[in-house]
Amino acid sequence: MSRLLLVEDELSLGDTIRLSLIKMGFECDWVKTIKEAREKLNHEVYELMILDRNLPDGEGTQLLKHPRRKGVMALILSSKSGVDERVEGLRKGADDYLPKPFSFKELEARIHALMRRRPEGGIRESSALWVLSEELLTLETELGAVELTPLEFKFMKYLIDRKGTIVSKDRLLKDVWGFSFLPKTRTIDYLITQLRKRIELDPEHPKHLLTIRGAGVKFAP
Repeated sequence: MSRLLLVEDELSLGDTIRLSLIKMGFECDWVKTIKEAREKLNHEVYELMILDRNLPDGEGTQLLKHPRRKGVMALILSSKSGVDERVEGLRKGADDYLPKPFSFKELEARIHALMRRRPEGGIRESSALWVLSEELLTLETELGAVELTPLEFKFMKYLIDRKGTIVSKDRLLKDVWGFSFLPKTRTIDYLITQLRKRIELDPEHPKHLLTIRGAGVKFAP
């Protein structure tokens, strides 16, 4: 039986959703805050997380970057229903977005559709990882889809296109930043630090965005 995590602070709605999910044949844990959801993700295993965006202790999309979310699909249920808001939620890593108010029949259909997309064992297929979307400015990682700035996108595309190859910082400054001269700067180091926080499971011990002392930078899938 599939196990779901529901993150919803509205008591009547949360209870109704929880009972509906149980009737659909799912096991469901229900929490009401980001803090409680993090505790659950740290200690339990789920196939799908259903979350609201407006929670008492912050924006629900913060949970999309949780390190233990690896392999957990995410469906946003939110009254933030505008096109820009839905696109924002998807760019931040949600796998689907259903605006409130919604039909429980449609909710069930979307849940089953997400379950069919979920790889066996809950780990994202390697072929789906490290794929860049130029249209959305996103990168598919083990933590989900990560939204990038135009510069971050250009930087990651340059390295991914040369995966496994050490690229010198001088070459990056010329080809990515467009410098015709090479200033003394820690711009690259700063960008790498910020990116690691969002694309690495353990930013302190990176496995993908690597710096090679005295040589340069390398991307390892």
